[in-house]
Amino acid sequence: MLYVIAVVSGVLFVIMICTLRVIRQVNILGAVRYMWALYWIIPIHIFLVISLFDYHRVTNVWVRHWWTSPTMDWIRTLFCEDDTANAECMVPIMGGEDFDTEDEWCLFNFNSTNCTDIRGDAEMDSKTLFYFFYTVNGIWGALLVLLLIMTLDVLQGIITPPIVKASKGANIPLWLTLPMSGCFVIGCIFLFAPSSSLAAANEQVRWTGIAYLIAAGTFTISALLGWFLAAFPVTNIQDKRSKKVAVHLFIFMMLLTIAAIVAIFSTSLIFSLEVSPVRLSAEKRGNIACSIDAGASCTNCFDDLDENRCPEWSEGEVKKVIQTELKLSATMTAIFFISGSSCRGCHGCAVSFHLRKKKIGDMLLTVM
Repeated sequence: MLYVIAVVSGVLFVIMICTLRVIRQVNILGAVRYMWALYWIIPIHIFLVISLFDYHRVTNVWVRHWWTSPTMDWIRTLFCEDDTANAECMVPIMGGEDFDTEDEWCLFNFNSTNCTDIRGDAEMDSKTLFYFFYTVNGIWGALLVLLLIMTLDVLQGIITPPIVKASKGANIPLWLTLPMSGCFVIGCIFLFAPSSSLAAANEQVRWTGIAYLIAAGTFTISALLGWFLAAFPVTNIQDKRSKKVAVHLFIFMMLLTIAAIVAIFSTSLIFSLEVSPVRLSAEKRGNIACSIDAGASCTNCFDDLDENRCPEWSEGEVKKVIQTELKLSATMTAIFFISGSSCRGCHGCAVSFHLRKKKIGDMLLTVM
């Protein structure tokens, strides 16, 4: 996640450097383009910053099950006792595939029984480091989001509100591209990605993936209606009637989209906060654990008996991963809700008003 934040921040830095001359010369066209770049980057950055705050302590799960992977080599060298980073400190959970307990593994390989204690102490120290690192980066990220929002507010004042509203009205597809693509990608991940815990979860939460795809479809229809409203002028009474129908359809589709987003948000929040706990059978727990384990800590994933799959992952750990995904889902739907509500309010109602006043030409002014 930190790598993604670094990439987004790098893109933002390049955009700001390129925009210095635009702001200095009060270039309205360039300022409008910068405004749209901020409209895209700010929601993405908010989502990434919120993801840094580990409400469900999934970092504990990640450290525990990725501990013996190459990714953690430097961490083990840093926190394990001397000369144990690639030895006693790498004791597999529950002894791994060839041993029944961790002590058996330790006795067989090192003629000792202190491997579990060595690994446990190192894990605790590494978790402290990770939580401190994530929290500091989250605070810095939150400050950056605040600065970006202040920058956007000042920029809109420079551009002037009429031009800002006209640009939003003329570029509805651009306004809706982020929630549209976001709903489609998240829906596909929740339904089809092997690494998604919700892809293997029960119907209590899995239907959110279907709802995301429905929301992506309604966002797409709304974007097409917005393009129609902006692209074709009113030249006669028939055009005005067509536009009026399109406006009403646009408002209806946005209301339908907002309803779907609110349903996803409510479900994600309820299950994320354990208001209604997710119930997992032994078979589901094993299937999800085998699908999300990327640290090679699972055993028996190809066992014919589903309940014996990946005993290294407890039901609580699997639930933490599911709840974290649902927390991120709730965050994204909140962002999409704000975007959809703003789009419906600033465009649909305003266009309907201008149609009644026969001033559709003013609303369809294209700045970009």
